[in-house]
Amino acid sequence: MKTVGEIGSVGRKLLRGRTEYPARDAAVLLGHVLGKGSDYVYLHPEERVPEDAEREYLELVDRRSRGEPLAYLRGYQEFMGFRFKVDRRVLIPRPETEVLVETAQRRLAMMLGSRPREIPNLTPSQLGPAPADESRLTPKLLVADVCCGSGNIGISLAKLLPGLIVVGVDISRDALDVARENAEALGVADRVTFVEGDLFEPLEQLGLAGQFDAVTANPPYIPAETLSLLPAEVRDFEPLQALDGGPGGLRLIRRVVYEAPRYLRPGGELFMEIGFDQAGVVREYFREMTAEYDDVTTVLDYAGRERLFVARKR
Repeated sequence: MKTVGEIGSVGRKLLRGRTEYPARDAAVLLGHVLGKGSDYVYLHPEERVPEDAEREYLELVDRRSRGEPLAYLRGYQEFMGFRFKVDRRVLIPRPETEVLVETAQRRLAMMLGSRPREIPNLTPSQLGPAPADESRLTPKLLVADVCCGSGNIGISLAKLLPGLIVVGVDISRDALDVARENAEALGVADRVTFVEGDLFEPLEQLGLAGQFDAVTANPPYIPAETLSLLPAEVRDFEPLQALDGGPGGLRLIRRVVYEAPRYLRPGGELFMEIGFDQAGVVREYFREMTAEYDDVTTVLDYAGRERLFVARKR
């Protein structure tokens, strides 16, 4: 059997010139195969690697050399300190989306403290199994997470704020299957449910117009005309439906701005992520909707770009 150091050296050589960070990728994959963190590879180079683990590792290195994202190779992505299952059915959660969750967490926590309420007009069939502890039924806020994908936004908020009930919506049945697995694995399936459909249409069918304290949205916002320019590991592996925002990347963003007020309670808030260069156009959409929204603000991402719109329903 070869050692960790020897196998890691082979991986680095195979990835050199094929990925941006060959040493990192080689260490992450070897640690994954061994059931350890990547630091283990550097701390224990003398350890022997079983032959089956070596074969698995070299297969993953080969897939990585052809552009497959690390998150898909490992089967998960860390987001907000939680581990979310991901595969080619869902977009990989990005760090900038944590800005949305952090902002929504702060503002929803204030809502919980200032106006807790029971959730009306929701039957068990709409929200899934009832919580075992009936005392958890109040106080509650109701959140719609549209274009939910892997469920990373809504599930993270439910983990961080036990007073939330979340309804996730996505048009992709495959994505919803992954999201349900994540809700189960992270212990919030009693407060997070998922429905299939186009943006708000399933919520209309459930009779939930005007019932939500917040809407979160991370819609596809890559301009259709620039999809071919995306890095290969995004363009060739992540689901096109979760990336393609139509002309200018604005097709679904515009719909969210226009349609969300119907589903928000007075004082409810919309939290929507946008592309790094779309704030000017999106601001105009909100100006067209001044009869529906007030207190429209933007939040900067970690690179100092306007990445998130927050708007309150009048």
